[in-house]
Amino acid sequence: MLTLKIPVLILTILFALIGVYLAARIYIAQRRIDPATLRARAFLNESFLKGSWKLILMSLVLFMIRAIVELEELIEGVMDEKSAEVLDEIIVLGILICLILLLYKWLKLMDPPKLDLSSK
Repeated sequence: MLTLKIPVLILTILFALIGVYLAARIYIAQRRIDPATLRARAFLNESFLKGSWKLILMSLVLFMIRAIVELEELIEGVMDEKSAEVLDEIIVLGILICLILLLYKWLKLMDPPKLDLSSK
């Protein structure tokens, strides 16, 4: 199980760096957009809202599974310690992926692609 833990931890670090990059891009884009425009974009875009809620729900379910695994580990249930540790890292990676996808949705919302007027 240790051999699986190393790639999962490396992926976690890589995804965390991607998340920091996306958050910085959102912070920069947020300064260039009017707050009223941002509210209108966020709440009038039904697919953005549905996608955001799905990602939040998936993250919460993963948090719940993680808590169950930790509780099972505390009461010394069926899982051995190494398996529980690797499963915990995989769950954290899943939560991080949900967060990155949510950040990406926000970045697309705040910094939409520019229209190329020269092609018309």
